[in-house]
Amino acid sequence: MPEAVTLIDTHVHLRPSHDPARILDGALRHFERASMRLGAKDCLGVLMLSEAKGEHGYDRLASARSPVGRWRVEQPDDPLVIRCRRDDENSILIVNGRQVATSRGLEVLTLASDVEIEDGLGIEETIERGLEAGALVTLPWGFGKWTGNRKAVMLGLVRRFGPAGVALGDSAGRPAGLGEGAIFGLARELGVPILPGTDPLPIPGHSKRAGRYGLWLEGMLDQRALSADLRERLALPRGPDATIGWRDGLASAFLTQIRLRIGKP
Repeated sequence: MPEAVTLIDTHVHLRPSHDPARILDGALRHFERASMRLGAKDCLGVLMLSEAKGEHGYDRLASARSPVGRWRVEQPDDPLVIRCRRDDENSILIVNGRQVATSRGLEVLTLASDVEIEDGLGIEETIERGLEAGALVTLPWGFGKWTGNRKAVMLGLVRRFGPAGVALGDSAGRPAGLGEGAIFGLARELGVPILPGTDPLPIPGHSKRAGRYGLWLEGMLDQRALSADLRERLALPRGPDATIGWRDGLASAFLTQIRLRIGKP
């Protein structure tokens, strides 16, 4: 059993409609549960943001001068990271990052980075710009987005950019029990990292979702270079046993999509 673990949700949004204190409290509960299952004596929770155009959750938290619920915000030396510390001394790291919408309707995440890439570019150009900026570039699963003609596009991107350091992103919203499919299968065959995350949607029930699905690393991060250590360690492929948490069932996943489209809580 590991003495200490770092628990990471690699796809998080601090939605304007969600209370940040509820997000942090929910994430801490999920991380504590995962740590107990791993048998670790000490753990650090990390939420990696992928902020879309118009989302400024990182900046809102970073500029908070008063407590956010039970949490106070601290700024480590790393400009891409803020530490949220609760009044019981539990803490969670928030790591800056972006989500870019491309012309093909597919998304690109530039994790542990504050690089600004405009929406609407071709996906290949978006990936290349992210790599040039030193981001951990990730192609996230999206409901219905890896099917039809875009499936072939994704397979080509994995073959071309996987060896260049691009990862794939799994999601708690991908229905459990359906298998990984050809794209994740090719990624595992080529040694491309697969990074699980929750990807909370802008519906009320997702305000406590962060931290429910992710991965674990043995030991703690380098406190002198938090974001760089994350980029380096998450660029290495890991097996399914590195995953923590769970994905939605088939019925729950489809219900979530319906609620998202009709705006129901």
